This record gives sequence, structure tokens and C-alpha cells, in this order.
Amino acid sequence: MSPTRRLLSLSLLGATAACGSIPTKSFEFDAIDAGESPRPCLIVVNDDWVTAAEKNHFVNVDDDNALVIEMPFPTAEVEVTLAPVLVESGKVTRVPKSRKEARDYSGFSDDTRRLRLTDPRRQLFIVQRKSGGS
Repeated sequence: MSPTRRLLSLSLLGATAACGSIPTKSFEFDAIDAGESPRPCLIVVNDDWVTAAEKNHFVNVDDDNALVIEMPFPTAEVEVTLAPVLVESGKVTRVPKSRKEARDYSGFSDDTRRLRLTDPRRQLFIVQRKSGGS
């Protein structure tokens, strides 16, 4: 094979591989309540509650700490749900398995956003108390 042909073949192979890959982006998540205090939450991507729990996608559990997640974008948008959790002595008391469970147990409302690759890296959620909550 001639050097020109080899270079062309490698270029085509590289272009094909690049086009076939799924783009990713790192997002930094944080959550506060209406009083601007850090609010502990679980960050769930594309409704995958099991993976979020396994990978400890928690924010503000033992301090005011944001969470960075490298997210793949197999489609134009990725859905992110922020599920409030309760914390005792720096540990989550119960890991929710659904939005309803998070709302019912924590007394705070969840929030969902659709993110795109072009959205800002930092994402701040403001968590509200459920209506009729104490």
C-alpha cells in the first residue's frame, strides 16, 4: 500500500471513530434552599436512580460541597433530576429510588432540568419546601 493510500485510510478510520463517539461534558451541581443554605440532594441522570446511588451522586451531604459529574450525551438533551435527601451525622438517612419517594420522605420538592452540551458547566438548583410541608 502506498504511503498516500495508507494516510488516506488512517484519516478515514480516524474520522469514522470520531464521528461515532458519544460527546461528554462535565457539569458541576449544587443545591440550596430558599434561605440560601446548602441542601443535601441526589443527582439522577436520565432517571437512572440505581447508578446515581451506586456512584454516590450526592451533593452537600457532609458540607457545602458541589458535585462534578462527567455526563455522556447520546442525544441532544440529558435529563437531570435533583432529589432532596435527609442527612443525619453526615450520612444520608435513606436513598430515594424515585422522585415521589424523595419528595414524600424529605419534605422538599424535587427539580428536573434538561441539559445540553452548550449549557453552562455550573448548575445551581434552588430546592423549595413541599406545599403544606412544615
